[in-house]
Amino acid sequence: MNSYLYEKVIHWIPKGSRVLDLGTGDGSFLKNLIQEKKVNAESVEQNPKLVASCIKHGLVTYQGDILDGLDQYGENRFDYVLLLGTLQELHSPEEVLQHSFRVARHVIVAFNNFAFWRSRLLLLCRGVSPSQGDDIPWYESPNTQFFSCIDFNKFCRLKKIKRLRSAYFNSYGYLKYFSNLRAETALTLLEQEK
Repeated sequence: MNSYLYEKVIHWIPKGSRVLDLGTGDGSFLKNLIQEKKVNAESVEQNPKLVASCIKHGLVTYQGDILDGLDQYGENRFDYVLLLGTLQELHSPEEVLQHSFRVARHVIVAFNNFAFWRSRLLLLCRGVSPSQGDDIPWYESPNTQFFSCIDFNKFCRLKKIKRLRSAYFNSYGYLKYFSNLRAETALTLLEQEK
């Protein structure tokens, strides 16, 4: 994920918040968030090597599937749930979002935008599936969902999820215009409508 994106997440989360990071990776971002914003944080990660890294960072980490991890927590246990680069890897993103809103009022989602101009060009001109990030071939990609900024916005309207803030990024930084075409990644702060 884009470093500008992580800066924005840190900016959006108030000091002292309770945070649950789903698919936390090696834990380095969550460690920075704890240091900068003094948040009370826990995480869920499936990969045992990454869990070991989280533990080395001093993080409270549940090893397992995201849905199993969410089942460990009661209602309104957190202020924020983070799904940073994880949503497109889930087989049931709607179910994970529902459970995320059960344990927290706000959910921050970051995802790869598969309508990015370079992805469109690859498919149009070369006839090959776009890969996001590290040029991973399609058969090794963790992505199971391929959606765009427009697709995600429609999903939110349909499921009555409010987008409180959004930010879009490419390798040059923050974007203001034509995000569905120009953004490699998108970041959205969500709240469920009542």
